[in-house]
Amino acid sequence: MMKNLKNLQMKDNIMTDDELYFAIHNKAYSKISFIEMELESLKKEIAAGSYTQEMIDNQIRFNERELQVWKTILHLNK
Repeated sequence: MMKNLKNLQMKDNIMTDDELYFAIHNKAYSKISFIEMELESLKKEIAAGSYTQEMIDNQIRFNERELQVWKTILHLNK
């Protein structure tokens, strides 16, 4: 099942099941990593200037929900 992603080939612009599996896995893993880094940064954020603590808290909640969605996508792709 493991393939070198550099050798992805599309026939008639349709991905094989293996290609689609790896594309979904890589996109979800990348998104999860980015959201986790963003959450770390937001949790250290201090309300200042035009950013209130409420705005920061809302961003944290939004990112936590996004993280849950992407983790579910990754899990369902197994």
